[in-house]
Amino acid sequence: MTSRWPILALVTLAHALGALTALAVAPLAPFLLDSLALSRVQVGLFLPAVYLGGVLMALPAGWLADRLGVRLTLALGQLIVGAMITLAAASPSLAVLLTLLVLGGFGFSVLNPATGKAVVEWFPPRERGMAMGIKQTGLTLGGLAAALVLPPIALAWSWRHALAAAGTLSLVSAVLVAVLYRRSPIVSITPLVDRPRLEELGAFLRRPPVLVVFGCGLALSIAQSSLLAYLVLYAKETFLVSAVKAAQFLALAQIGGTASRVLWGVASDRSFGGRRRPGVVVSAAIGAASYATLALGSLLPTWLMVPLAVVAGAGAFGWVGLYFALVAEIGGPRYAGLLTGAATACSWSGTLIGPPIFGLVLEATGDYTLPWLFLTLVALAVVVTLPRLSPLVQRG
Repeated sequence: MTSRWPILALVTLAHALGALTALAVAPLAPFLLDSLALSRVQVGLFLPAVYLGGVLMALPAGWLADRLGVRLTLALGQLIVGAMITLAAASPSLAVLLTLLVLGGFGFSVLNPATGKAVVEWFPPRERGMAMGIKQTGLTLGGLAAALVLPPIALAWSWRHALAAAGTLSLVSAVLVAVLYRRSPIVSITPLVDRPRLEELGAFLRRPPVLVVFGCGLALSIAQSSLLAYLVLYAKETFLVSAVKAAQFLALAQIGGTASRVLWGVASDRSFGGRRRPGVVVSAAIGAASYATLALGSLLPTWLMVPLAVVAGAGAFGWVGLYFALVAEIGGPRYAGLLTGAATACSWSGTLIGPPIFGLVLEATGDYTLPWLFLTLVALAVVVTLPRLSPLVQRG
């Protein structure tokens, strides 16, 4: 492949299949809860387990993307996540399952820095917001596919069959990346001694606005991961629908997130002069309004959950492409992978604390109202904070 559009299609597919594999536990939550006799707090540990591995390896993954290149790093990461989730399907206990999810997160950590670096290498700044938005739809498309396909597999056979199928898809994707990905011809091969070093990250971390951007990513990930972890259980328990029907609400949220990532990417390129922050702020505001509405619980008519799930997904997932485009542009071509890895580690840390906090508040109150209102406040903090920063990227 020597054209940027087939390359974009390849890395988007790789992102989608990797996300489907790593996040397969989310739509399977009701099946895992019943099969393993779990509490709702324990259900909230599955996504943090994946993201714990991601946080631990995110910075090394970004460094590897810069040092080894996109093809080798992305293929290796997908091989790891596919193998670990396939093994997780045979877990004899909750402890083993969580351990394998953490190890799968090591491979999952590669997706953002490697695919983000591919976009920076192949696309000029005037097209980068759109390209990053399209690439980031891989996460939501993977989640959409998981929500639609895995629960019926679990219903027909078991959640173990569903996890094994998800793991196999990442193994296939690893092969595709290894065979088809090519370096952009306009990017010169940097001598090994001139490639970025981990200690060079300190120059960015000494800039307060960069730290604020990282903090906003953490906050938005708290909201995103909590919605991802609990929307299915919320729909099932609040509206008394089946597990398969409840998972369809998560699929609708992923549809909203997919559309919004592309639309915000195009808007940032064509309407905002390449600025990424306005779209992130509006996404956070949409998310805040949606979480506040979800807090109404059974007062909502069931039919309203259809449009609300779409809008909530747009708010919860729509910011990611713009956010990582901003981070990659702050780092520039030389440091895009390294800085994206650092931003991934920071934002994914939100996933370590979001679902457990949501689950603890839910367990303590027995009601979803306060957990959703907590997410509302988290999103509003970003709306207030992010616009106040001075420009972070020089625009031509």
